Amino acid sequence: MGRTIPSFRIAAVLEEEKWKPFRKYLRNQNEKKLFTHMFSIANLYNSASSNAVIPIRIYPILMSIVFHHYKTLKEKNLFYKDHSPVVADLKKDISIENIDNKNTILKREIEKWNNYYSVLRKPNRILFEEMLQSSYKYSDSINAKGEQFSTESLMLSLIFEQDKLINK
Repeated sequence: MGRTIPSFRIAAVLEEEKWKPFRKYLRNQNEKKLFTHMFSIANLYNSASSNAVIPIRIYPILMSIVFHHYKTLKEKNLFYKDHSPVVADLKKDISIENIDNKNTILKREIEKWNNYYSVLRKPNRILFEEMLQSSYKYSDSINAKGEQFSTESLMLSLIFEQDKLINK
């Protein structure tokens, strides 16, 4: 028989252990606490991360952190005035049905996150979809990195969007 796959909760703890050398060399105790807190955010989304069935376990952890930060930014109303809070409005501009071939890499990458999305509660599903849809404006950049870096490119585009909002 094959090996038993550990629950994502256990896998997340193992992944955090792998990042202890990184944490060890952060500049001060406050940064170390923030880093630990950041990893603990991922625990809020363990069910979604487990359901994502993504073999590289840092990806669902990072997506959980990025999504939680997105929710926090939304709650603090830090979005640009032209950044619509309604998914339906986003779909008018960036309709999945109207995506052409140049967005194929991004579309496939977003589809990989359907299992993650499906476990979230409805308000979080709406926000998660809205967050992912916002990445289509960076599809040329994502395509430039290619299919083998699509997950990293998607996450970086989401982080970039959040950073723009924080630093506006």
